[in-house]
Amino acid sequence: MINHTFNHAKRRIIILTLSLFLGLSLVYLGISLFVAWQQQEAQKQAVLAREAQLVETERLILSNRFSRLTTDLLYARDALILGNKAGDYTVAKENWLAFSDRKMIYDQIRFIAANGNEMVRIDYDANGARIIPDSELQNKADRYYFTAAMALSEDQIYVSPLDLNVEGDQVELPEKPMIRLAAPYLNASGTRLGVVVLNYTASDMLGQIETVAGGAQGAVYLINSDGYWLFNSENPESAFAFMYDNRLDQSFKNADPEAWAAISANPEGTVTTAAGVYHYSSVLTDSDFSLARNEKLALATGDWKLVSFLPIDSAAGQLATRSLLETMPLVLKNNLPALVLIALISIFLAMVLMINQVKNDEIRYYSEIDGLTGIYNRRAGYEKLKQLYKGIEKGSGPVSICFLDINGLKDVNDYLGHDAGDELITTITRVIGEQIRANDFVARLGGDEFLIIFDGLDEDQAEAVWERIVTAFKTINESENRRYEISVSHGIEAIVAGSNDYIDSIINQADEKMYREKKRLKQDLKVVREG
Repeated sequence: MINHTFNHAKRRIIILTLSLFLGLSLVYLGISLFVAWQQQEAQKQAVLAREAQLVETERLILSNRFSRLTTDLLYARDALILGNKAGDYTVAKENWLAFSDRKMIYDQIRFIAANGNEMVRIDYDANGARIIPDSELQNKADRYYFTAAMALSEDQIYVSPLDLNVEGDQVELPEKPMIRLAAPYLNASGTRLGVVVLNYTASDMLGQIETVAGGAQGAVYLINSDGYWLFNSENPESAFAFMYDNRLDQSFKNADPEAWAAISANPEGTVTTAAGVYHYSSVLTDSDFSLARNEKLALATGDWKLVSFLPIDSAAGQLATRSLLETMPLVLKNNLPALVLIALISIFLAMVLMINQVKNDEIRYYSEIDGLTGIYNRRAGYEKLKQLYKGIEKGSGPVSICFLDINGLKDVNDYLGHDAGDELITTITRVIGEQIRANDFVARLGGDEFLIIFDGLDEDQAEAVWERIVTAFKTINESENRRYEISVSHGIEAIVAGSNDYIDSIINQADEKMYREKKRLKQDLKVVREG
């Protein structure tokens, strides 16, 4: 009996011990798994956000480059129109010669008459620009870019495929990436006299893409609408395979058909296949350019695709694709040796640390955040700006400051009440938060004054983001039946590396720009709507 009682107690002790061990171990393992998964998800989102930002940066490079190219083409056409005196192109030739020498990126600048004959041609090489004699001019009536441009309206610009220059039916070596831009040339009566053509040597554009791609965690691709690589940071030799009869099968479309099906069917997004994770965006779409200029691009082969690729066998690729089930063995492997010894201590410390952390976060939150809008207050905003300013001094990149002032807030408060004024303020900060990037931030200086800090953007790039914000304000004004108009004056000033300006001085400069805009806007502005 004694032995039975002893054995029973022994069994209860063993069961209780095992229960406590199993229970505490499962709790600790569950906490460890939760923490590991949350950290992994945060890291995953950071990786994907970085790749998305890289693609966006590359897209801006291409869009800005083409904006300049189209401007150059229109300048060349204007110079021809102004310099053409009854068929004498002497002035136009001299203008184009100087322009070609200055730009150094145009292999040829030509005027091709309506019959296909070259009338003016400027060639550029390592020795500089030169005017081609009339005796060496050729007929280009059968060239695709000539016939395509001749069919366009005056406000359209033809953009050829990006391919390699061909001489005598052979790819010119060393390879010379080339894009031809052409625009029709009409006289005052609307008669087509021919086309102006720029042969753009695209090596510098691809070089810029390559420079930015150097910061990628995986590979960066530029793909044409047929699924061929125009740029491949992972395997440069695969680019322009479509120019060679023996390499026609070397395409992204063939390398990963599943990814290409998704990428070609959608303007932007993220797709995961057995090969890895792709983040992509369309480049040179009609909408990009309809916002920037009146002229419309006529792309010969459709939109290009910029793609960031994280291979499945890379650290970033595994992080971006790892599931919860795949995470569990890693957590178990890393924590199994210590489960028995630190289960109770870990739970206790985790609770204490969690409570302390929550309190610290709460204190920090209320000391840094504006109570109405949820954005940084003046002190916290200045502190973050000072940190960025120190980074600029070390050459980390540009920062732009946008000084904002809400137009007519006092009128809204006086006539509609402070609730309406608060709604106006919170709407503006919400819209701004939706339009800026993750690494940008907004601070409320007080009342109706705010700062937007664009980390890594110069003044022109910051203005482009501001245009998106203004468009969002206009949408609300037009679609929502509010008793007031949303109107904000702004001024943007960039902080440049090596600048000796103080932060307050730079903010004052942005403030002055804002004030000039406010003075202009308020002449005809009525914030409070009638009725």
